[in-house]
Amino acid sequence: MIPGLFYALSAISAGNKKYGVTANNISNISSTAFKGKIAHLKEFSKGGVELYSVTSNEGIGYFINTGRILDLAINGDGYFKLTEGDKEVYSRLGIFSIDKNGEMVDVSGRKVGINVGTSSDNVQIDNKGNVYVDGEVKGKLQIYNQNGGVIPDNNYEILSGFLEASNVDIAKEMVESITNFRYIQASVKTTKTVDEMLGNIVNIVG
Repeated sequence: MIPGLFYALSAISAGNKKYGVTANNISNISSTAFKGKIAHLKEFSKGGVELYSVTSNEGIGYFINTGRILDLAINGDGYFKLTEGDKEVYSRLGIFSIDKNGEMVDVSGRKVGINVGTSSDNVQIDNKGNVYVDGEVKGKLQIYNQNGGVIPDNNYEILSGFLEASNVDIAKEMVESITNFRYIQASVKTTKTVDEMLGNIVNIVG
């Protein structure tokens, strides 16, 4: 393939994929604890460009006061560890409830490993994750890093009655969207120019 045409087509493909990442960020701006994604482009050594990775923005979103005791936000780094059978999942989404067996679970029914009993009207959770029922400690919510290591207590606090909002910056995403659109637009223009040049060459040779 002609180098100029290959570069332009690869740029269109990568640009569309990057645009998809931006669109997903914008659509999740109201999703609790959502971490915005960052698309990274890389040039080939012989020309052309590709989307080679998508990483998460690990910045903390602002906190929403819900007033609900079992809504929890982590002010600091780390994740709640949830279990479903033998599977472990790490999440910052802190919408919890008590199931019929007294287990503290998330919105998908995954357990945090604390049973408060079926009489759970007086649950309280302090800023280090200690869970109390009528003043009696029932367990402690540990906070973990992505590798499963326990994070020391002094590196975070747990906010009961709050949820973490998405950390997506809508203004930044809109600028990214416009910039990426112009990038794709310029690449499309390049393909048209190359196509016209090829047509002229064919006409001259023919």
